[in-house]
Amino acid sequence: MSRRPQMRGAHDGPESAPRDHARRAWLSHWKEWAIEQMPASASATTRSRVRLEVERALARLGVQDPENEVRDMVQATLDPILQEFAGREADAAHARQKQKHLEQVEIYLEIALLLVAGSRTTAMLRRPEYAKPVLTERLRRRLHRTLTGGESHPEVLERTIAFLDRCLSKQPPPPRQWGLRIATGTIVTTVAAAKVLEQNPELRELVSKGFAAGQKKLRAALARVTAARKPPTS
Repeated sequence: MSRRPQMRGAHDGPESAPRDHARRAWLSHWKEWAIEQMPASASATTRSRVRLEVERALARLGVQDPENEVRDMVQATLDPILQEFAGREADAAHARQKQKHLEQVEIYLEIALLLVAGSRTTAMLRRPEYAKPVLTERLRRRLHRTLTGGESHPEVLERTIAFLDRCLSKQPPPPRQWGLRIATGTIVTTVAAAKVLEQNPELRELVSKGFAAGQKKLRAALARVTAARKPPTS
């Protein structure tokens, strides 16, 4: 019985080698083009995923297909990956910013106390349940629950002031005989906040740009402290 003749496949034999080589080079070009569209901070895992997804997307296309068609296919494959990557990067940036705000809770509280300075504020601070350490911890817990990390410094300061306003609304009127002690306490708060501003350029810039209420007090207090620290001129 005679053997059935075998048909040569389209990719069999030495003639297929150049075509295979051309396709590999073509795929490599588009995979690297896709990698170039990714941010430099993309991890090795993300880059490997991009190459794999592009190779899958181009399985039905080849060197003979129009470049615009191929580019559109690669970009369509890349877009969801870019969006996912941007989302992760934004989440990480917000987490870092939120942590930074939480680390500055005492600074926000000092500035807010100056903005709401008055007899009732000073009387409140003298009560153990409203002492600065207690308020600081309460404020930190509140901001930890409510901040997303996308807030600016003025927005966090506004939330701090709103927190103090709620605390102040629960305070009874201060006794009249506290007049002198209250005035002294207000001065101490003003100077402390001014020193905080002097040591924190970001918050000082916030005030210098004109934060709504109390900016004149803050500027004046900061100017007094700065002037007091200057060496006398001969």
